[in-house]
Amino acid sequence: MPPSEPQSASVAVPAAPRRPQRSTVRHGQASCADYGCTRTECRQAALKARRQRNQDRLRGRPARVPPYAAARWALRLREQGMSAQDIADKAGLSVTLVRRLLRVPRQDQTANIARTTADAVLGIPVPARREPKAPGLTDSAETSRLLADLARAGWPAPTLAQRLDINPATVAEVRDRRPRLQLDLALRIRRLHRELIALDPISQGIRPADAARTRTAAARRTTAP
Repeated sequence: MPPSEPQSASVAVPAAPRRPQRSTVRHGQASCADYGCTRTECRQAALKARRQRNQDRLRGRPARVPPYAAARWALRLREQGMSAQDIADKAGLSVTLVRRLLRVPRQDQTANIARTTADAVLGIPVPARREPKAPGLTDSAETSRLLADLARAGWPAPTLAQRLDINPATVAEVRDRRPRLQLDLALRIRRLHRELIALDPISQGIRPADAARTRTAAARRTTAP
């Protein structure tokens, strides 16, 4: 019997980690390529991040650092009116990661974060105030009520965000969760409420389906425990 030919050994290719269902990683971020995305901008971002890690290692700089400096800076950015989504967009990070930073507890309870993550957050400049005559922070109770009124009237958050020149996630955050917000943003929301509350959104170009969806979501939030 002729000897059997040696079987070729197959090389195991490591599978990409599974993307979480609620992942908010976007194209153009290094972590998107880590989940197996092959878009050019994602692969280039991953390559840039890898090169930065290699340079840090050659210089003796640790790849992971304590999160407290980045967390303090993220909190300052939020106090200046930026939402977690705003910070994530500026830093090119996942909003989930930014929210985790904003919840950093005492210094003995949190794991280190990647140096590239810390550098990305620390590199965001403090936003300039739009109205120097209205500095500081204010309670969000009244502003939250005004945004809820506009939602019940059928005005979608993206439309309000466009008129306020902010991120739609900021509208939702001020309406539902944020305890304080920048005073000039509160004043702009108050003016916008006066302008829109008596108008029919559909007559102003809002699609009927979008207005109905906004009203339904507002009613659901009102009845939620």
